[in-house]
Amino acid sequence: MYGEVIKQIRLNKNLTLKAVYLDVCSKTNAIKFEQGLRILAADKFNHVLENLMITMNEFQWIQNGYQPNPEHYYEYMISNTWNSNQITAFQQQLHNLEKTPQSIKRVQLASYRSLQNYQKKLAPAPKELVIIINYFSNLSTWTLSDVRFFANNCSVLPYSLMKNLLHEALKVQDRYQYYRDSDQIFAIVLSNCLDVMITNADYAAASKTLTLLKQQTQNITMGTFKLFEKYYEAKLDFLHFNKQKGLAELKQVQNVAAFLENKQLIGEIQALIANPIINPNQNSK
Repeated sequence: MYGEVIKQIRLNKNLTLKAVYLDVCSKTNAIKFEQGLRILAADKFNHVLENLMITMNEFQWIQNGYQPNPEHYYEYMISNTWNSNQITAFQQQLHNLEKTPQSIKRVQLASYRSLQNYQKKLAPAPKELVIIINYFSNLSTWTLSDVRFFANNCSVLPYSLMKNLLHEALKVQDRYQYYRDSDQIFAIVLSNCLDVMITNADYAAASKTLTLLKQQTQNITMGTFKLFEKYYEAKLDFLHFNKQKGLAELKQVQNVAAFLENKQLIGEIQALIANPIINPNQNSK
């Protein structure tokens, strides 16, 4: 029960009932809540979490014994192996997930399978792609989780649709301006879409998106995204605007990436310099 977990957190923090339940409920109701005999309305429960100085996400983590639930675990492992370019491990995690499809939504599984095809330089399976497209088509109002999901799937979507959906995703930004980690999520969206735009040789759209990414990475906590911003700027120069300038910029980014031990980015830069040919139709599925 929620109350029993709250009681343990309160005791671990050496907080009194009054400190946690002030302006929430009476002492009697607080005791019954912590005994599992009463429940609190959502707004009152959120107030208790605020008084304990923890978030709902952390509460759920503690409630689950400081472990993720299976769905979140698979999502984390798949995301981690994909982002760190551990392709074999990514495929193994996907295989594990496919054995327990009831643990996630069907649309998530379609996304992972499409990413696997993308890694193999194959077009996404039509059935899987339709599921992903239908998900976005049916959204009337986007949440931040939808924005994150779009960031993960922009590379497998038809290019014209991706551009339209980016416009929709950015409409959400004002609503989540002060939400924790929202800056990072929108930076990921812009970075991923920018990469797709460059791959499709849509340099005009890429330049506009780069401007937005620059605005997004002003905060000191956005250092990692600032590196990718510089990389995409150098990539645009190298492929389209000024090859010599772009080459010099790429080498500067490569030096920083080497200092940060970002082997994946170093490899991308080396491959780009060795073969600066972009197929405009590569991602236009």
